[in-house]
Amino acid sequence: MLRVAAVIASLFLHTAPVAAQSCTIDFIVVVTQGVGSIRPGEELTGHASYTVEGPSFRQEGGSTAHLATGQMSIGDSISGPIWTLMITSEGPTADLIGIYANHVEGLTVAGIEFEGPMTINLFGRPGTRPDPAPPTRQEEFDRMDLRRSFSLQAHGRDMLAGNVTRLTAVCT
Repeated sequence: MLRVAAVIASLFLHTAPVAAQSCTIDFIVVVTQGVGSIRPGEELTGHASYTVEGPSFRQEGGSTAHLATGQMSIGDSISGPIWTLMITSEGPTADLIGIYANHVEGLTVAGIEFEGPMTINLFGRPGTRPDPAPPTRQEEFDRMDLRRSFSLQAHGRDMLAGNVTRLTAVCT
């Protein structure tokens, strides 16, 4: 009976809310796939501010989703609300810190308004992240140096993509 209680308790550990944590991230995207007047090689300034305040739950492939609120923007006019952070750790594949925005607005190409999500994905070698908790220090973001990517997708395809550079994070 004690063993069953321990299993049930461990299930609730994965779904319990994370204490509210706020972060502000500034970064540069060096465009690798442009769209419209945004060309490869161009540098776009990005900014994300979010608060992790919802429940956390396990996802496929060993990732943990942390619900969040906030805003991500890139360039002069492209922005959308942040809705989740995805963290992958302690698995056989690359560790991940992913920041995801949805309902992005501000990009129109050839008269078609952008529709889709925008993401920053920071990858580290397996074991870089000690646990699936959201990062709270600059060093945690810095260790994710295997690949750092940005993508803004529309209609099921990448519309704008690039490499994330010069990322600074302040969390409280």
